[in-house]
Amino acid sequence: MNKYVRDALTFPRDASAGWRNAGLGGAWRELRVRTLDRISRRGLALLLEHVVEDVPHLPIPDGVHIELFAGPDWSPFLALTTERRIARFRTRIARGRQCLVAWRGERPVGFTWISAQMERDIESYPLPLPADAAYHWDLYVASAERGSGLGTALAFARLHHSHAQSYRLGWRLIDVDNRASQKTAQKTATASTRVLGELRYLSIGGRSWSRFTPGVSDPLAIRVRDSLARAK
Repeated sequence: MNKYVRDALTFPRDASAGWRNAGLGGAWRELRVRTLDRISRRGLALLLEHVVEDVPHLPIPDGVHIELFAGPDWSPFLALTTERRIARFRTRIARGRQCLVAWRGERPVGFTWISAQMERDIESYPLPLPADAAYHWDLYVASAERGSGLGTALAFARLHHSHAQSYRLGWRLIDVDNRASQKTAQKTATASTRVLGELRYLSIGGRSWSRFTPGVSDPLAIRVRDSLARAK
């Protein structure tokens, strides 16, 4: 199916789901990814590295359990995210990526992803991930659960899961203008957490480019890096 036709057909349901999960901002996101983001999108992110054995165990919010998604039924996720994203989730699983899901009873209330490699068509940024590192990305928490500590619990869970799989390091990218992601990064920072560098990305008309630079030079990125250092 042509992607523009698919976007049009799935927009009403996905916009409704976005509204339920994140209000006006969620509905706007579904419109933006189908319109403005297809034309142009740019940003700046910091690449963080964690030593996974250096991560404490924190309690999970009451009534929630976190486990690796076994599939194949994604239907419960329609209450949490959109058909458009679920189609991408199926591709990720088929390509060997792992999804940790937070459940409240039979209902998913959050998720995050773990990858053993970084490829442009899946993770967006084809960085050379070390053999002893896992890439942690796409962390999402239902709006009703935000502020409960679930986002931090998921971030810790993926670090512990990577350690159990014999990885030594965990990598993650945080946008310098994403305050929620920065707060989670601050809460999971340990003495061994370090900023490896900054990544600039640009997409125009469906094509994307990114450039990674070791170290940090952008003034906003420096402020974010320093706030992470103070959180340790």
